[in-house]
Amino acid sequence: MEMLNERKVSFPLTDRAPSSARHWFAKQTRFPLDLRERVVLLLSELVANSVGHSGLASPDEVDISVRQIPGGLHVEVVDQGVGIDDPAPPDPTHFGLRLVDSITDRWGYTNDPTRVWFEIIEA
Repeated sequence: MEMLNERKVSFPLTDRAPSSARHWFAKQTRFPLDLRERVVLLLSELVANSVGHSGLASPDEVDISVRQIPGGLHVEVVDQGVGIDDPAPPDPTHFGLRLVDSITDRWGYTNDPTRVWFEIIEA
């Protein structure tokens, strides 16, 4: 895997933001296919959550940062929206967070601002 310094980008909270995030990440550097596919899927889900659940809209933005950690990547998606209630209940609106939980090695979130982060370690 190529070295990746921290990379940051912001996108307006519009329906195009998830696609923009996927394309941005794909252009950053080369990663093993499995790692790249998981990050692309999770970025898409988390940015879509920001668009759909933050209570914000363009010109507000969602911020993304990606940095290399030993053996993998640390990714954060941040917005200034309403935050996350407890994602543990089987609530269909939290599909994206359940997906994050099932295919990452570590993840978490904080509110104010809403920040969801995850780490994926290369297999």
